[in-house]
Formats: sequence, C-alpha cells, structure tokens
Amino acid sequence: MPDTARATAEPRIDRAPMPGARERPWARTRAALRDDRAHWRRRGWPRARFARGYHAVWLYRLSRYAHERGWRVTAWLLWLVNGWWTGADIPPSSRIAGGLFLPYPYGAVIAGAVGRDAAFGVQASIGGLLKEPDSDVGGGPGLPVLGDGVVLEAGALVLGAVRVGDGARLGPRVVVLKDVARAETVMPQPWRALPGRGGAA
Repeated sequence: MPDTARATAEPRIDRAPMPGARERPWARTRAALRDDRAHWRRRGWPRARFARGYHAVWLYRLSRYAHERGWRVTAWLLWLVNGWWTGADIPPSSRIAGGLFLPYPYGAVIAGAVGRDAAFGVQASIGGLLKEPDSDVGGGPGLPVLGDGVVLEAGALVLGAVRVGDGARLGPRVVVLKDVARAETVMPQPWRALPGRGGAA
C-alpha cells in the first residue's frame, strides 16, 4: 500500500529531459518563467521585471537550464552572478517548479526541491543539516522537499531531509526539522512580555 503522506508531500517537479529531446529543457524553462510572472501578478506585482527578487528567480532559471544541458561552468557562473546581484543563494542543482515568489531575495537560501507556486518571505530559507548528509527524500542528499503552494513567512527555515506538504504555511522565524503535513500551519511559540524590561534606564 503506498504511503499517502509521502505522496501528498511530493512536489510535481519536472524531471530530467529524455535523451534526444533537445528542446525540452528550454521549453520547460519558458513555462516556469510564465508561471513565475503569473504568480507575481497574483500577489500584486504587475511589474515584476523591475524587482530584484524576480531577477533572482530569472537568473536561477537560466542557471538551471545550463545545468540541465550539461553546461556546468556556465550554470555555476550564473549562480555567482545571482548571489552578487541579488544576495540570494539558489544553486542550479535545486529543482524548483514554476511560480516561485521571492520578493526580497537578500539572504535567502533555496537548496532542495520546491513545488509550484511557493512563496518565500524575507530571509526564508531551506537547506541541509550537517548531521544528515546522506538522507534523501527527493530533494537531494540531506535536503528538504516542499510541496505545491507552500508559504514561508519571514525568517522561516526548513532544514534537513524533511517533507513539507502541499499548501502548508510556516510562520515567522519557525525552524522546521521534521515533516509537515498537507495544509498544516506551523507557528512559533507565543511571545510574552517580561516584567520590568520596558522602562527607561
């Protein structure tokens, strides 16, 4: 019997092209860019081409295309340009489906696999843990997998070989180290005021 939890969390990310299909990587890149622009418009950014976050997404798409074609030096040069220009760290080995929304790219790290229409807040990041270098749930060794429509608020982190289900929402400054179910909302601990800390010295 298939594991339904793993099936719902698996993002529908395009796989590697079939041998001999020379046009497929570029067609897939163009389709992803169209989905990116559509998601940005839905979120109130009709002129996304002027936003540095959209530049980060665009440069990632080009580096991913070069990576798929086997132009590894070009791919990693585009990754370096992306980090220099936008401050985002999105390796070309990451697999990100169309519709990536990244309005404030500085300090963001996206290493792993991401489904369609994901949204990343300020300095929201996903990546690996040194203690799990060999575990692979589909995003790469030690890297997470995000489903479709996942939202990461400002400062949210997803670390390690974990799965985040479709439609999940991770609150501000949440650190996720284990699987998150489909459509689940994860919020940080409620804050509390400490007595005597608010007065002037």
